[in-house]
Amino acid sequence: MKSIRLNFFYNLLLSISRVVFPLITAPYVARVLSPDGVGLFNFSSMYASYFAMFAVLGIPTYGMREVAKVRDDREKLSRLVSELVSIQTLLTIAATVLFLGSIALVGMLRKDALIFAISGLVLYLSPVKTEWFFAGEERFGFITMRQVLVKALCIVSIFVFVKTRADMIIYVAIYAIGTIVGELWTFFAMLRNGVRLRFTLKGLGAHMKPVLILFASSVAISVYTMLDTLMLGFFSEYSEVAFYNCASNISRSLLAAVTSFSAVAVPRMSYYLGEGNLYEANKLVDKGFSVASFLSIPAAVGLACVAPTFTTLFYGDQYGGAVLPLQIMAFVLMALGLNNITAWQVLVGIGKDKLFLYSVLAGASLNLVLNAVLIPLFGAVGASSASVAAEFLILGVSIWFMLNKTEIRIHCYKDALVSFAISLSFLPLIWLMEKFIHGWWLVGSFVVTGFCIYVILHWIAGSTSFELMKNTAVSVLDKQLAKIRKQDA
Repeated sequence: MKSIRLNFFYNLLLSISRVVFPLITAPYVARVLSPDGVGLFNFSSMYASYFAMFAVLGIPTYGMREVAKVRDDREKLSRLVSELVSIQTLLTIAATVLFLGSIALVGMLRKDALIFAISGLVLYLSPVKTEWFFAGEERFGFITMRQVLVKALCIVSIFVFVKTRADMIIYVAIYAIGTIVGELWTFFAMLRNGVRLRFTLKGLGAHMKPVLILFASSVAISVYTMLDTLMLGFFSEYSEVAFYNCASNISRSLLAAVTSFSAVAVPRMSYYLGEGNLYEANKLVDKGFSVASFLSIPAAVGLACVAPTFTTLFYGDQYGGAVLPLQIMAFVLMALGLNNITAWQVLVGIGKDKLFLYSVLAGASLNLVLNAVLIPLFGAVGASSASVAAEFLILGVSIWFMLNKTEIRIHCYKDALVSFAISLSFLPLIWLMEKFIHGWWLVGSFVVTGFCIYVILHWIAGSTSFELMKNTAVSVLDKQLAKIRKQDA
């Protein structure tokens, strides 16, 4: 069995790449394409992604969990993968017809038909989206190396080929093709790992109920992760789409690092519960909560503090409208960071898909209502406020379900309180630093100084979170050094 600490390291590396790579291209693209161009790209890619979500239903989560259960039996594994890929194939055909039909019939979409059609590449090849296979086998090293390489090639292509606003189509194509290359790489790697894939119509019914439940959760989640962008595009200006997505992309990029542990813990949770090992399952949840609170709370407070300076420096003076949305969206980090433990790791990890769906539906309903009211009035600020409110509601509902409907308990709530109390030190820190330094010097100094203060205070407090993070880092480092020594020998 793969080391969960090593998997956490790989997933953290992948998450860091998701933060760093957009940071490399975003300032350049924001200035070359302008807010309207960036907004059109965000809108078209999100529109295509909505149809792609229907093409895969809840298979990414369901497939990961089911692969984890049968990964030691290659015959059962091949049958499972064949059935899930067959479902994806049939649904992709239907979703593609609807997607292309909407472009032809809706005037707003028809005006930029080529851009939307190219964005649709992520939909057309949905049947080969099989990253869930490697996640279920806990092979996060492969997932990480593949995505890092593909993203690096996309970055180089953007700087080489995207020079003016007229290169908008090239920019859209680079992102779409990069996604497809990564998916094809994963698909053929899966075939080389002994999976005998065959298209089939038999056995599909057994998967439909759990897949549809998880899909319903995906649809509900999409209300506040995708539909907000679509509503902004239809009911506001493309520039508001750009402001909202600039804020959302920064906050959710940091979120990727915050949720690294829960991503690798779901298959392990399924494995423990399949073995009836409640003790190890509870231990795993405690570790996840400690890591999530240690990372998400300071990230949220720190990002809100530095947002006014960072936004215009990073995106340019045209993007002042993204400052307040980013300060609001920063707190998605806190809600989602903890919610990934209570909802994803616990409810999904132990198969309580209906409870997960109910918690998400509560947040989605609130978000839809708030979007309808706030977006016409406040644009990006309204969409940001609705998203944060929805995430905190989901967190509250998922905690209630965990405590009342499962045997899983969290024993380290104190870690979250310690992290929050220490993070409040960032407020006087940014106020003081703004009096003496400005620009990128302020951003860099605040991040470094705030990080050092945060770690030192955690060390002084002797928190469980700090000890866990330290032990994980030491363990991963020891494993890597042992590999190097073995190769040298």
